[in-house]
Amino acid sequence: MKLYNRVTHNYDEFYVKEIAGIYVCGITPYDSAHLGHIFTFMTYDLIQRRLEDDGIEVRLVRNITDVDEPIFKRAAELNIDYRKLARQETDDFQDVMRRLNFRPAFAEPKASEYIDQMADAIKDLLDKGAAYRLGHDIYFDVKSDPSYGSFSSFPPKLLPRFLKLRGGDPDRDGKRNPLDFLLWRGISDKEDKAAWDSIVGRGRPGWHIECTVMSAETLGIPLLLHGGGSDLIFPHHESEIAQARALYEESSFSEHWLHVAPLSYLGEKMSKSLGNLVFAKDLLKAHKPSAIRLALMHYHYREGGEWQPELLDEAADLLDRLSSCFGRVSQDQASALLDSLRNAIDNDLDTHSIYHILQDFCDRPVGDGKAESETLNRITDLLGIKF
Repeated sequence: MKLYNRVTHNYDEFYVKEIAGIYVCGITPYDSAHLGHIFTFMTYDLIQRRLEDDGIEVRLVRNITDVDEPIFKRAAELNIDYRKLARQETDDFQDVMRRLNFRPAFAEPKASEYIDQMADAIKDLLDKGAAYRLGHDIYFDVKSDPSYGSFSSFPPKLLPRFLKLRGGDPDRDGKRNPLDFLLWRGISDKEDKAAWDSIVGRGRPGWHIECTVMSAETLGIPLLLHGGGSDLIFPHHESEIAQARALYEESSFSEHWLHVAPLSYLGEKMSKSLGNLVFAKDLLKAHKPSAIRLALMHYHYREGGEWQPELLDEAADLLDRLSSCFGRVSQDQASALLDSLRNAIDNDLDTHSIYHILQDFCDRPVGDGKAESETLNRITDLLGIKF
């Protein structure tokens, strides 16, 4: 399998010795999962299924960021406990994932379960001179990492703007560098339910340290593959890497990095602020899960694109045609289809080709109906579809 690697900017061979340790940044459970989330997780699901098809054990970790400012803000708007909101949205998300036939994750760590480990890591960063205190808060000193910014490779003048857009505070007085990012928010209010007593004081962790610690705790460093949505490249993944270099003194935090482009709708990237979200739970009320999966295969993970609702009807029709074809094909036809699908996945997850391969398959002459069920099952398992 060859996958585009953000580190090398090449199509690298994705070589697995025995166990594939994969970490994908998961949801912040303050609202329902939308189609952009599903597109990202389906990309990783396809990788997992292809590796398992080759007999490889996959340990895919998909975290739940249940300690983060958007949750607290949303809970306050709804006048409910943030923990209740996080539980409700997490349960809804996991229900959607099950219904869409996603492979089970090896682990789904919650940030709230690793507070002590995060505080220990922050103490370590302070001791190593890679972090400093600013009032009650603690920041990572990006000047301690000469390579900071090289992973994202964005123009330096844009980085403060990206940081601010994505939850950072480049304009805060007293910071050594505008790009320094929050490791620990000190909180003295004893009534604040989202605060913990720790080795670095009372408070809660910042966003970036959560994933660095949870990935190390669940999979160990270095990872084989890490990623998520392309909007996480900076500051989130850039900051994860810097922390990991300081904490674990590994030359590589992850051997491969894979990022999924966004889906847009009505001309804009799907976002809550624009009100153009397409929620997965709503689609599931009217469409088969497998039709949703097939419709998303119109989009390549590195390109994304404009969501077209009419693709769902087209995908439902293709699903029906496939079900009919599977009862009439020969073993040679089924084997050839399986090989073609594997080759497409191995070519940087070429879902464009997968969709056309399936269409062409249904247009072929009918076989003798003697295809082995094992081969047909491997095809549906590989794609994650059911009839």
